[in-house]
Amino acid sequence: MGSPAVEEKLAAARKLGRALAADAGTDIDSVYIGGSLTAGLGNATSDADLFVLLGPGVPVGDEATQYTVDGHRVDVERCSLPEVEERVAGLTGFELHRENLMALHKVPGPLDFVLRLNSSETVVGSERLTALRTRVTEALPALRRTAVNHSAVAINSHLEDFVGAAAEGDLDTAAFAAQSLVAHAGKAVAAAAGDLYFSNKWVYKQLARTPVEGFPLDLFAHYQRGSWTEGGQAAAEELILFVQTCVTVAQLLGDADAPIGAWPGWRPSAAEDGLWRSTGFNVLRTGEGILLHWELGRQLLLKEVPAYLWALCDGRSADAVVDAVEHLGESVPALKGMTRSRIESVLGALRNKGLIDTKPFSRLAAV
Repeated sequence: MGSPAVEEKLAAARKLGRALAADAGTDIDSVYIGGSLTAGLGNATSDADLFVLLGPGVPVGDEATQYTVDGHRVDVERCSLPEVEERVAGLTGFELHRENLMALHKVPGPLDFVLRLNSSETVVGSERLTALRTRVTEALPALRRTAVNHSAVAINSHLEDFVGAAAEGDLDTAAFAAQSLVAHAGKAVAAAAGDLYFSNKWVYKQLARTPVEGFPLDLFAHYQRGSWTEGGQAAAEELILFVQTCVTVAQLLGDADAPIGAWPGWRPSAAEDGLWRSTGFNVLRTGEGILLHWELGRQLLLKEVPAYLWALCDGRSADAVVDAVEHLGESVPALKGMTRSRIESVLGALRNKGLIDTKPFSRLAAV
């Protein structure tokens, strides 16, 4: 149950929504409250967001207005119902392919809107609003995939700034970029665990309320808050590996409908005979498989098994990789029954392609 202040804000939004619908008559199809309050993430200073869906042919007018109801501010966004239906249809039917990667840059607005609808509270219902909700609910696995892919693309943009600054030794600027970089990594983990909400500012609350067994919240906070800078460029390299781990695990286990906590360790192992994956790649989930994407560089499409083995090369020895595959096989059918010889064969192929090595890769040295 929310705090008294939150409940008062929601009550004010309900009151306004019913009043607007009564005044507008048939012009309004339905009304709902969306945003951080109905998602269970808001607090006493959060505003209530009211969405008014207007029937076909009704002019929208001002997109957003503000009202004060019983001392509480309520933000009202009026939307054309047919346009909302089109937006929901477009996003729930979206699938990423190698040829349409740029489409991910158009996702944030629709994704934010649809995820607010997903966690919304109906004030004035209708058959068409019910149909929209049903469509969103049925598409949650696809929306989760898109949310993780969006995080991956966002990471890629912040990573460029981070790497450039860290390579020059400008760790203050690197720490500034890393705040967003690591936040998006946390959002990928939260989304893969099923906690879907768009805004980054609630990432700590989401990771706390949807706990992932074994996920190092202390390490996440250490990197996100900038404490890592005391470790210099070596710590910057470790941060890049951690972010890549977060996104890769989210892409693999989230889509496998397996518990994210099944991942056997989020921190590098650093065994003497360890294997290391290349940290230059962004990891995207496409309709064809796992895409390793190096901006302005290489692109490789991996099937499920090689992708898991590549991901497990975070300093583990070959023996540790075999043990990890056996552990993951309890949750991931594709890995069940994998033999040592098969694992070693795949690791050899990954090494031949330059995707793993016996020494850690340096992302900063590649600048």
